[in-house]
Amino acid sequence: MHLNNLEKRLIELEQEVSTLKQEIAQLKNQVDPPVQIVEKAKIRRPEKESVQTKKEPLEKAPLQWEKTNETPLHESKQQKSIEEMLIWLLPKVFMIMIVLGVLWGLKLISDYGIIANGIKITFAYVLSLALIGLAYFMEYKKKSQKALYITLYGGAFTIGILTTAAGAILYDVLPLLVALFVAMLYIAYGIVISYMKKSEVLTIFVAFTSLLLPYLLEYMAFGEAIILAFVVILFGSLQIVILKHCQKIALYTALFFSHLAILIVGFINNYPEILFGSTFLIVLGIFMYSWWCFYEANHKRASLYEGLMFSLSIMSLLFINLIATRYNSLFLLVFTAGFIGLASFAYLKKQKRIVDIYGTVALLALMNFIVRLELSTISLDFFLPFTAFISLFLALRLRASLMKLTYSLLFGGVVLFVFIDSPVEPFWSFHHLNQLFMFAYMLVLFIFAKRPKVASGRFETLMEKAAILEIIPILISLYIFGYIAKLDISYMHVQSEMLYFTLFALAIATVSMLFVAEKYIGRFLPVAFLISFCYAMIFVLMVENLSEKVFTYNIFLRIVYAVVFTYLLYSVYKGKGYLKKWRDQLRNYVDPLISIGLFVNMISATTLLSQINMNNYFGERFLYTGHTIIIFITACIALWLSLQGKQKIIRYTGFSLLVFAIAKLIFFDLSYLDLLIRAILFISIGGLGLWLSNKLLQKAEEEE
Repeated sequence: MHLNNLEKRLIELEQEVSTLKQEIAQLKNQVDPPVQIVEKAKIRRPEKESVQTKKEPLEKAPLQWEKTNETPLHESKQQKSIEEMLIWLLPKVFMIMIVLGVLWGLKLISDYGIIANGIKITFAYVLSLALIGLAYFMEYKKKSQKALYITLYGGAFTIGILTTAAGAILYDVLPLLVALFVAMLYIAYGIVISYMKKSEVLTIFVAFTSLLLPYLLEYMAFGEAIILAFVVILFGSLQIVILKHCQKIALYTALFFSHLAILIVGFINNYPEILFGSTFLIVLGIFMYSWWCFYEANHKRASLYEGLMFSLSIMSLLFINLIATRYNSLFLLVFTAGFIGLASFAYLKKQKRIVDIYGTVALLALMNFIVRLELSTISLDFFLPFTAFISLFLALRLRASLMKLTYSLLFGGVVLFVFIDSPVEPFWSFHHLNQLFMFAYMLVLFIFAKRPKVASGRFETLMEKAAILEIIPILISLYIFGYIAKLDISYMHVQSEMLYFTLFALAIATVSMLFVAEKYIGRFLPVAFLISFCYAMIFVLMVENLSEKVFTYNIFLRIVYAVVFTYLLYSVYKGKGYLKKWRDQLRNYVDPLISIGLFVNMISATTLLSQINMNNYFGERFLYTGHTIIIFITACIALWLSLQGKQKIIRYTGFSLLVFAIAKLIFFDLSYLDLLIRAILFISIGGLGLWLSNKLLQKAEEEE
């Protein structure tokens, strides 16, 4: 009896396990609910079969259908094709064309005097109301898509506002108070329709067009307080729509146009700085409140919104400098205190990235305040580059793609301006020191950009594929050598001569690059130095008339370049240093490279003798004999190297040079040499040749 119960229990457990497996498989494959019900009913226990078949259609079928229907709609919302975006955009474009057409039509009618101004304004209002009626009809009769009637609502608003401004200012048809009342009605209509239709594009239209009203108020000679109060009230009213429907782009757009309206109206008049500056800060404060309501640290575009907020804060700092001149220091202190307060609030919220942004803006505002105190004339020269540096550093820290791109261009422009504009004389001066600051800024940014990352974003992956970080060390090196060249020209250069100190630094840097790990300097910098060194060597090898001041420099530089070039050849031959990782790629090219290098070294030594002979004449005997000895030595080195392996090209090079040296010695040099020199030269060359011949014969026997 006990065994029978166990067997039944095992059978039931097996059935339940198989049931669970089938349910998991059905969820993965999204099987239709009726099919699921039938399959489950077959494998359930008999005593519960009727109950399950009744409950499952009611409980699971709607959920399954709802889930399968939601997914495609969600995906189609996220991924729009280019064709869909164009279709969405076309109504807006056509509405702008209609508005422009109406304006040009009214202008044409006005030029020919066909219709009175009052009739033109009436016609424009009728058109605006007709568009509202048409949009209402299309919406509630469902005659068109939402994008079309939203565009009609926005077009009606735009035409109404522009018509009101034209009727009051251009044609002087509407009384000013009537025009103001009509404009306020249209603005109220715009805000209400934006709230009801939940369209961000419509909200942007309303924000842009409504902020034309301050110019009408200015024309009506309203006081500055009323104009600025209208800007604040309008911006605050738009926040109701923006916060309700989470319209982030509209928030940034409304802030930009609000600040722009304050600036333009302020510059038109001899405005009171306290009033306009306070309004500017109030609008910025409202923006910060709305921004905090929107901010989500885990949002996939959080870095973009953080970057936009930082950029608008820096732009606001610039606008404050434009608005306030007499009370600039006061506003900068208020601005700094405000951002310190925001940074403290972000710290309490444990938002470290936002603390970095607000703290950076507060630091820049404080430095701007110090600059405005005019304690020193050099403070502004330091502040602008430091602002560009700290902005780019923050962009790298936040990993904000748009900030990186924008502030990289800004920082590059500032570095170029400082380099061109700042002299290095006198040596102990701030302008000279500022150029060293630029180098320090670039070095810090490069090191910070090279830090390891947990996961690379799309922009960072693109930069890695384009090898941007591999190019940065080259740009830093260009700046350094440009600075060295400025020092050379200012303190050591002799007119119409080469930059000896710069060329010497290039040779030393080229050798140094071979010993530095690639992770510190990138892949391309050693290659750039090698190319630059070979190009500079062409000018170093030239023989020319030199003054006594630079003769020693020239000889020393030739020797340095010959030694460095020889070491580079040795590194290629042995595969050492930076060239070690290229051993496999260079394996088939070592032979010709060494042959060319030996030939270049031979030219370097012969031009060295020629330069010495030109400035200190030792006679033709010294020059020709020296050239022949150099050719013999080069031939012997080539043949000796060929003994170390099977380098046929090096061997042929050695034989060719040896034949050329013997021919030159016999047919050309003998006429310039006395008997003593001939004897010594022939004995030396003959002995060296015998030794080399013995080595070649031994090598041939080993190969056989």
